[in-house]
Amino acid sequence: MRIVIADREETVIEEIVGSLEISGLEYVLEGRAGDGKEGYELIKTIRPDLVIMDVKLEDIDGLTMLKKLREDGVTSKVIILTENTEFDTARGAIETGADSYLLKPLKAAQLKRELLKISGKLAEEKAITSVFTVENIFRGCLSGQIHPDSRFHRVTREIYDFTLEEPAAVLTVWLGEGYRKQSGKLCRLLAEKGKSPLASVCVLPVDVWQVVTAVLYRLNDELEKVFSFFQNQVVPALCGAVEEEIVCFWAEMKKGSQLPEKLREIQQSRDWNLLYDRGDLIRVSQIREKEPLPLRYPGELEQRVKRAVLVEDGEDMKKCYYRVYDLLRRQPHFPKDMKECLIRFNMAVLNVYKTRNEIESELKIQDCMQKIGEAMSWGQIRAAIEEFLSLLNFRAFSEEKDKEFSPLIRRAVHMVRKYYDQGLTLEETAERLFVSEEYLSSQFKKETGAGFTETVRHYRIQRIKGLLLNTQLKLNQIAELTGYADPKYMSRVFKEEVGVLPSEYRKSLN
Repeated sequence: MRIVIADREETVIEEIVGSLEISGLEYVLEGRAGDGKEGYELIKTIRPDLVIMDVKLEDIDGLTMLKKLREDGVTSKVIILTENTEFDTARGAIETGADSYLLKPLKAAQLKRELLKISGKLAEEKAITSVFTVENIFRGCLSGQIHPDSRFHRVTREIYDFTLEEPAAVLTVWLGEGYRKQSGKLCRLLAEKGKSPLASVCVLPVDVWQVVTAVLYRLNDELEKVFSFFQNQVVPALCGAVEEEIVCFWAEMKKGSQLPEKLREIQQSRDWNLLYDRGDLIRVSQIREKEPLPLRYPGELEQRVKRAVLVEDGEDMKKCYYRVYDLLRRQPHFPKDMKECLIRFNMAVLNVYKTRNEIESELKIQDCMQKIGEAMSWGQIRAAIEEFLSLLNFRAFSEEKDKEFSPLIRRAVHMVRKYYDQGLTLEETAERLFVSEEYLSSQFKKETGAGFTETVRHYRIQRIKGLLLNTQLKLNQIAELTGYADPKYMSRVFKEEVGVLPSEYRKSLN
């Protein structure tokens, strides 16, 4: 126990030191002061476990000093020394934040009893603090295991200088299929990049919802500045570090204890991400400001895609889907309407296909439609539609020359076509095919005539060309659809391959 003594009488200080020596307690006398000014500076600097102080100190009296220390965030235990005639003053000291008081002249037995009591409190608080961490507080709040009352708030105030009754905010970061791979890295990044004098941050991975959350507390009425900091600095840093899908939501809470309700609200609002671009920090309270427009179903495109299905014209089918994407993203529409439009469009394709072909698995088809209905990102929708089309086994979607490849390279080429826009790497492909990177790389080049990375880039460039030709999508939206986190980087790669920038290529087609 670290102790500071402040008393105007040196004999009293010596009595206290003598009592400490025979108390049996482990202690360190960090300092002694004879007046209030010296005592205030000493205690504020050292922040000991216990302060034993006289009410009547020169320069600054004991009560004033105690009040100033509490305002400075000093949480030391305090024993007030007073005389019989100052009982009301001592009672006021208890109300100001002292833990107990002793009457002068001091009695060794009473002092020892108070010291033992304070020592017991400190030990109990230390034990509580070891498990009562800020992270555990918010985890308990999230799981419903904590039901904060006035005593709970008093403890969190004393130990951590905040309560769950105060305003807070929460940032949630959704990583989709990349959660297991990226969550640890993202937690570290959030803890590092989220540091700010404007607020404290507690980072929590929530496995059940596959999101990483950052709870912002001790906001000090700086909510808008904190939001701006995360919008302009933290979220761009996160998006730059994650190649896969990433979606960021923000919500404010009147009380930190509302964390479970806010996360549920975010979960219920998550498909509104379809109206935003990658890297946006979506503020839940402002979602409705998007003012979605009614969606007119593209009946003429449905008729065109039906004809393409009948004649097995895969290229025209792709163009129809590009145009549907373009229609949905050109103006803001309700997420539910957009997903219902895509499901209806797919069902039109399916119904025509079934007039001439057998379906291997109706359950898998239904699963694809369900994935679209539950999707919260264009990446999820795109993957579900590609899976749906692959189940229809169009000859136009297969490559005749694939038959020339070995089974291994045929599977590798199929993976490239399916995942080229999701950051597919040689390492991941080799791991999925249970071969070494070196062997897959050499065999891929030997059989296809092109390197693995070169082939992935080729498919990306071809997709970009198709989107530039058949849609009016913005470059950042095209980048998202083709697996590029940064549209500027996409433009640079495109120019290296094609010789002109995407915007120039689009103009040349018109």
